[in-house]
Amino acid sequence: MTFPIPPTRGHCPETEGDCPPLWPDLTLLGVLGDTVSPAAVEALSAECARVDAHRGVIDQQARLADKFGPRLEIRDANGERVDRVDYHPAYRALERTAYGELGLVARKYFPTAREQLGGAHVSTYGLGYVFAQLEQGLYCPVCMTDGAARLIAHHGSQAQKDAWLPRIASRDLATLTTGAMFLTEKAGGSDVGQTETIARETADGWRLWGEKWFSSNVDAEVVMALARVEDAQGQTRPGTRGLGLFVVPRRLLGGTPNAMLIHRLKEKLGTRSMPTGEVSLEGALGEPLGDAGLTTGFKLMTEMLNLSRLYNAVASIAVMRRALVESVSYARKRTAFGKPVIEHALLRDLLGDLSARHEAACAVVFHTCALLDRVDTGVADAPERRLVRALTPLVKLATGKLAVTIASEACEVLAGNGYCETFVTPRLLRDAQVLPIWEGTTNILLLDLLRAFTKEDARGPMEELIASRMQVAPAWLSGPLARKAAGLSATFAEIVRSEGRLLAGMRETALGLFDVLGALLLATGAGVVPREAPLDARREAIVTRLLEAGGLRPRSPDAVPELLFDTYAR
Repeated sequence: MTFPIPPTRGHCPETEGDCPPLWPDLTLLGVLGDTVSPAAVEALSAECARVDAHRGVIDQQARLADKFGPRLEIRDANGERVDRVDYHPAYRALERTAYGELGLVARKYFPTAREQLGGAHVSTYGLGYVFAQLEQGLYCPVCMTDGAARLIAHHGSQAQKDAWLPRIASRDLATLTTGAMFLTEKAGGSDVGQTETIARETADGWRLWGEKWFSSNVDAEVVMALARVEDAQGQTRPGTRGLGLFVVPRRLLGGTPNAMLIHRLKEKLGTRSMPTGEVSLEGALGEPLGDAGLTTGFKLMTEMLNLSRLYNAVASIAVMRRALVESVSYARKRTAFGKPVIEHALLRDLLGDLSARHEAACAVVFHTCALLDRVDTGVADAPERRLVRALTPLVKLATGKLAVTIASEACEVLAGNGYCETFVTPRLLRDAQVLPIWEGTTNILLLDLLRAFTKEDARGPMEELIASRMQVAPAWLSGPLARKAAGLSATFAEIVRSEGRLLAGMRETALGLFDVLGALLLATGAGVVPREAPLDARREAIVTRLLEAGGLRPRSPDAVPELLFDTYAR
């Protein structure tokens, strides 16, 4: 069927061949250290170039999948319950790109593919950063599928690994099994300890009863579900300690549907291409995840949550970049009051700040990905593991907020056009708004960060990261950055002594910490830059702008160098 939908408009049209690459030569590559070799970066860039070659088609598919979202068919013509989600063909085409051609999940679970591109997380998140600039909705099911595979690979029984991993890591849609996480309930969203779903052992295995209120990728074939475990006497334990984690298939052996009902799909503000629904488990059969599924279910699920938070951060920096591409391209081409819009001081100042903050966000996100690769390969020491524990909520909360800001500013830069759905900017803003919400709102993440600092000994490794980068920072950065870093260290010390009194200031502390880390990572590269060495011109412009944005130097809106924008427009 042909739909009369015009292509998404932008100010860097694919047909003109003047659009900057989705994977530019970003300064973030310098923050990865030895995790990714130059050969691996070259291979990753080649993979991203394949996406660039088809970006116009992918962009149009994303628009169609957003416009004609999934539909739920509850019953067939005979009145039989089927609970089938129907998708527009464009969504299926996007799946072939994400799971098949790019292998966003498969690469992590086949050693040869993982070795080809270096670190599993850096490479797949790098490809995801490119894909999510074009399509945000499907990136959530990719995340859920990867999370299910990770839990099964790390904690599942051998039988569970043999049964599920080949299908979850398939690059062929005919054999692919996608994953989901059924966690949220009406009784408690972030307060998972209020979970009411019950798991009861019966003669034919464990069965689950309960409702899940916000289930993304709702028709996935393998679901990781939290449920409160009943013992032999029918008793349960309160809070998160009483939760088990179960592998729940959508279909049983022979293709019989499991006892799961999809009651409706959510009418969401954004990510409309992907189905999120309300589900009830009506005695659905499930297996505890490995040996620990019955006793430490919530602890296991947090591993999937933390992975999802990094996906969220990657999706956020992708929204930022696409919004900046649209903004800078438009501002360079649009003339107002006698000159290109980008030459007007107020807009140039704004875009300079947003561009620098995006680059800093990329640096911190991919540095965290690189550290997670070290953790997964067993080479990380204890402080690095604690550092990843703190960086994960930090990057999620900071990038989610910034993505909404930059997407909104892009609409404003394009003005009336930016408000019309024939342009990509409204979809970017709609999709961005889920990013501060998904997998923990900002306040929940602030509490998690505080917990990491005060109860899990992550403050020391964070301060050590700042101090070590200061030791190799170029001399011209040492003064202002040293003062800001020292101030943050003092704040951390105060938090440890009186977390209740300073809780209200935690938001500003976290965002200040994020800015400092971004500036330091960009200023020092892989940490081997001699203190006296000059930075390349573009990196120096970015770091200088970050310092100005932090109020550490006088603002100079007329002196924003053009090279700051070159990565976003040609």
